[in-house]
Parts: sequence; C-alpha cells; structure tokens
Amino acid sequence: MIFSRRSLAVVSSLYLFLLPFLSNGQCTIRGKVFDENGESLPGAIVAPKSNPGQGAATDLDGNYSIRSLDFTEAILIFSMVGLKSSEERVKIVKGGVVVHNVILYSTAQQMKEVEISAKAIRSNDFYYETIKKKSASTIDFISSEVIKKTGDNTVTAAIARVSGVSTNGAMITVRGIGDRYVKTTINGSRIPTLDPFTNNIKLDLFPTGLVDNIVLTKTASPELPGDWAGAYISVQTKDYPEQLSVGVETTFGYNVQSTFKNYISSAKSKTDWLGYDNSLRERSHDNFNLAYLSPTPYQEFVALGLADYYNALGVTENNWSLGTPTGDTYYKLGLIQLGLLAPGQIDDPVAVQSATDQFEVSGLKNQAFDIINAPAAATGQSFSNNWNTTNRVAPLNFSQSFSLGNQSTLFGKTIGYLFGFRYSSNIVSDPTSTTARASVAQDPNGGLVNFVASQTVQNISRETNGWSALLNVSMKLNSNNSISLFAMPNMSGVNNVRYSEDRLDPTNYILTNSQFYESRKQFIYQLNSDHYLPISKIRMAFSSSFTNGKSKAPDFKNVQYYYDPISKSYLIGGNIGDGIHRYYRYLSDNVWDNHFGVEKPIFEKEGLVRKLGAGLSAEINAKKSGQYDYFINFGPYSRLDLVNNDLDQLFDPANFGLSTVTDQFGKIHSTLDSYYGVFDTPANFTFGNSKIFGGYIMTDYAFTSRWRFSGGVRVERAEIFTDVNLFDSLGYAPNDPRRSYSSSYPLANPGTLSETNILPS
Repeated sequence: MIFSRRSLAVVSSLYLFLLPFLSNGQCTIRGKVFDENGESLPGAIVAPKSNPGQGAATDLDGNYSIRSLDFTEAILIFSMVGLKSSEERVKIVKGGVVVHNVILYSTAQQMKEVEISAKAIRSNDFYYETIKKKSASTIDFISSEVIKKTGDNTVTAAIARVSGVSTNGAMITVRGIGDRYVKTTINGSRIPTLDPFTNNIKLDLFPTGLVDNIVLTKTASPELPGDWAGAYISVQTKDYPEQLSVGVETTFGYNVQSTFKNYISSAKSKTDWLGYDNSLRERSHDNFNLAYLSPTPYQEFVALGLADYYNALGVTENNWSLGTPTGDTYYKLGLIQLGLLAPGQIDDPVAVQSATDQFEVSGLKNQAFDIINAPAAATGQSFSNNWNTTNRVAPLNFSQSFSLGNQSTLFGKTIGYLFGFRYSSNIVSDPTSTTARASVAQDPNGGLVNFVASQTVQNISRETNGWSALLNVSMKLNSNNSISLFAMPNMSGVNNVRYSEDRLDPTNYILTNSQFYESRKQFIYQLNSDHYLPISKIRMAFSSSFTNGKSKAPDFKNVQYYYDPISKSYLIGGNIGDGIHRYYRYLSDNVWDNHFGVEKPIFEKEGLVRKLGAGLSAEINAKKSGQYDYFINFGPYSRLDLVNNDLDQLFDPANFGLSTVTDQFGKIHSTLDSYYGVFDTPANFTFGNSKIFGGYIMTDYAFTSRWRFSGGVRVERAEIFTDVNLFDSLGYAPNDPRRSYSSSYPLANPGTLSETNILPS
C-alpha cells in the first residue's frame, strides 16, 4: 500500500507585480465567446459601448483581446449575426488583465449571461464535460484538475481511474481489450510503443504534471485511424495560459514497505538518477571471441605456425576431416612439419601413433589450446563483474515540476508560450512477496488433476528515475490563422531487481537472481496550424508530428541454480533452469504522423450542429530491434564452486583466464574454468517498416434537438514489411532454404501486408 502526500503546491501570480510596469497603467480585457452548444465563435464582434471603433473580432478559437482601457468600469457589447447581442459590465484593473468569457444565444431563445472568473481551459472538468455531452462518439476523460486531487504521478496511474480501464504494470487494458487494440497518441498524433512485440505503450513515461487531460474515445469515427478497437487514447499536454503564470510543485511520497528501509538493488551508474546508463552496463559487441575446448587438428596446427603451409596446399578447415584418406594425409603432413614424424614414416601406423602421443606429451597440444583460446579468455575477462545484488536504504519518493507560461506580442502578433519541466524518482519494493503457480495434468485414469507447479518466495524492487520537459509556442498570424510548435523530450530509466527461491522441493530450492535495467527515450516534435475562412465558415487544421524513440536494456542478467537447504550447498551450471545469461537488447522506433482536416457548416439552423468534414492522413513508422544473448559455461575440468551465494566470487574475471589441470591419469591439460558463449542467430536482429495512408469524409447532422446522425467512411491503404536484417540484405526470397537458421523453427520469412480497406462508421 502506498501513501502519497502533495506537500507543496505553489502557483505564483507574479504578473500582479510585473504588469503595472509593462502596461503603463492600462488594462487588457481577454476572454472567449461561445455559442449555446459550447462551440467557440470566430468572427464575433467585441467593442466598448463608449468607443465602438476600439473593438475587435474573435479569432478562429473564439478568443478576443482589447487593450488600452483607462476606465474604472467598461461596458462591452458582444454581437454576431444571427445571435442576440450581449451587453456586459466589466470592472477594470489598471495595469492588469481581466478575463471575461461570454455565451451568445440565438435570437429564438432568452438570453442568459454567464460570467466566469477564469479562462475555460482544457485542464478543467467543465471543458471536456461540455465536449462529452455534445460528442457523437463515446468518450471518457480525466482532467489535470482531478489528477491534482488524486496525486497520481504518471499517466498510467491517472488513466486507471477511468471506467473500464485496468492496468498491468505500465500497460493498460480497456474493457478487457489490450495490446494491439489500444492506440495512444500525444495531442492526437501517434507516438512509438518502444516495444518490439506489442502496440501497447508504457504510459508511465509521461508525467501528469505536464498533462492537461487524457481522453479515451471508445467508438470508431471516420476522422480517426482504423487500427484500434478497444480505445483511442489522446494525452493532451498543457496549453499556454492567458496571462503570466509561474508554477512550482513538489511532491513527496511515503511507501510503508520500502521508504527508509533496506531494499534489494544492484550496481548503478552515475547517471541512473537522470534516467539513463552512462556505459556501466554497456559493452562493445564487435570483439566477441568463442572458446574452443576441443579444437580440431587443423586449428591446432595452424595455431602452431602451419597456416602458410596449409594455405599453399589449398587446405582449409572445411576440407579437413579426420577419418578420411585426404584428412588423414593432411594430419600426418602436419606432424611432419612439427618434427614429430619422419617423412619416410608417413605410412607407418605405429610411428604415426607415437608422433600423436608425443604431440600431447611434449606440451604442443596445450600450447595450441592456449593460443586458440587466448581471445576467448580475454572476452570473458572483459565483461563487468557485477552479479551480486546489494542493499540500499530507500529515500522518500520525490518529484519536482516547474512551469512558466504567458502571452505576449512580437511584431504585432500575439504569441503564447509555455515551458514545463518535471523530474521524478520513485522506489517500490517487497522483500517477502510469495507466488504460487498451479498447473493441470492428466491422471492415469484420464481425468484432470490440479497440482502446484511452483511455490516461490521473492525479494523484489523497482527503481524509476526520469525527467520530461515541454515547450509549446503558438503565434496568431491574425484573428483567423494560427501556428504552433511543440517539443517534448522524455527520458526514463527503470531498474528491476529480483531474488527468488522456489521452495516446492524442500530439499532442492531453485534460486533465481535477476537484474533488469531499461532506459527509454522519446523526443516528440509537433507542428500544428489552424485556419478559418470567415466568408465560407470553413475550418482547416494541419498537424505533423515526428517522434524519435529508443529503448535499451543493457546487461540484463539472469541466473538460475540449485540450493540444498540441508547441506547448505549450491549447484550451478549444466542445464539448470534457464542457465546463466546476459542479454543486451536495443530498439529504435521512429514515427512520422501527419493529418489534415477541413470542416464546413451545412444547412445551418440555430441551435443544431450540422457540418461536413473531410481529411487526409499519412503515418510512417520505422522500427529496428536487436538482441545479444551471452551465456556462461564451465569447462570440463572446472574446479569452481559457489560459496556463500557469492556470484561475484564465482564469476571473477580471473576465473575466465587460461589455466592448467592434472587429470586422474596424471596428464596436464590446458583449460578454461569459465567461458562465454553466444546465441548468435540472424532472427535476433529484425526491422519493420509501415506506411499507412488514409482519407475520410463524414458528416455530423442534427435533424432536431433529439435526432442526430454522425458518420461517414474512411479509406486506408497499408504497406507493411518486416524481415530479418541479414536475410533482407542478402536478398533471400521467401521460402529460400537459407532462411532456416534453426532446426527448431520454421523458415524466417518476411512479413508483408499490402491492402486497401474501406471503413464505414
């Protein structure tokens, strides 16, 4: 159970001090004009009653701004063709900014004045409650207003409060549908999943401190892409404010299971606190060398200096095989070159056997072994020795955010900006968690019987550190056209450590030691523009978003071994469980998402929504993933034992060097006590490219206040291709036998999709 307390939440109002000096004592009145349906009204006229020439028209979002008012009270006239005018009294604050929003009603209805003291911004429940009521689609939302009350730090925690949403770690499920059926966007543009196997995005990457609201659309609509079914999620980032606003927020969290207590951890780099590893866990993969515990005679003779001799004969390892006449001849010739066999004795079996024995007794065989395996020993010693877990004391969970936003003018144009930054550090642990896994088997009589397959006690922890920033700059070119630029870098690092004991067999525990660190990076860049044509009342919107995403899981260590609690002895190596592995996983995921939409009112009637919309979209995704899987084996003469569960002692770099051992017959052998191998299969390195082009036409048409039709059709063209890097670079066709990289798996054929779909909704 986690208790979280918001200990400090300060919203500064510095503008009260600054604006008197910036505005020469004059006042500015700003606000927004709505119709009775909650829609913003572009083109409405706002003018002082005493001086109509000082008036202004609302822009495409219904916003207006009037400056240089020197009265103590002003009377403003709000008017628009087809709507009742409204006369509003506004108190003037010299050197300040007054926000005044108004609703204009149709001439057929009685006018009511609604005056609010703050801008109708997206972070309030009111904003999306109005949209939800009027929307033809089924939507749910959670606003930052609610998030502040609940204290949720990540989007994952916040969205779990929406009806029908459940979470599994950082993943979400909507109405029981998850994975590829849920699509997530930032401000309506798609972002990478940073996962090679799922379409579900880990939303814990995004802090709630930089979010205005989270909207879930649950029913299809033509303007939305067609590759989702459970929910279309849009995380709406913060918008710039009407006036100078400085926000500072600090959060501390107390966890009863971990805070100020020891928790299991691992070696950490100097930059873990910033959400990434600075090479402590990383390594080069270009200089890996395999071990050869049983080198062939060809390898031995080449190591002893006969490479040029065999090259002159045209001999390679591929055409050398003992037991064949040609292979045996090459072997005898090698013995002759080493001075162990006289040329005239090449056909004397006794002399050949004596030379073979001399090859071993003289130490040449061990010398060749050392030369052949010296690179493998160097490879083993190059890996870091950080297998043991450690204990640390967990501090308070912590987050710090800062935001600064305002509106200003540049070259006579209104500019709004917002900068936000948030850092967080969080630790959760459970030192005594237990799991029991059940299974079903068939008894001798053909029935089914349940039994316990595992009974595990584990000590686990998860450390999360990360930061996010946001920069949003918008410019109103004029009252009907605006453009905005948005950038949002995100960096997050998660360190998961687990030590478990499966005690199902009371005489032989299966122990697991696991250290998994993953860093994720997403840099999001967006360009948006909105346009309104007053005469035709056409609205147009364009957005282009590019996201560069990367995920790294360097040095994921996983060790399984046995422990006898009676004799207090350990058994490691062999074919125990999953063995001893170090994984290095990499993923790059880049998405370019573009949308253009146009909307026009049709057959207008007061109080009813009637409009026609159309648009185009293009989404391009490029993904690459790679994995290196190294494992540790022990040599046939290994004398290493695990003592006191000290993995660092067992895997000390010295134990990966060359050594000698005397067997039971008194023979001396060169050996490797420990050495690394690699599962080097082409299928560990893959790529995928997709291009999805779409177009739609739709209408939202209210026949009466009770009857409304919303729908249309969307057409999408999808081109998707994925393949193994090596096979694609070599041009292997589908079903080419060379695409078989393992007898356990079928051919690794490319995945392709090329089709057009018509999607009515």
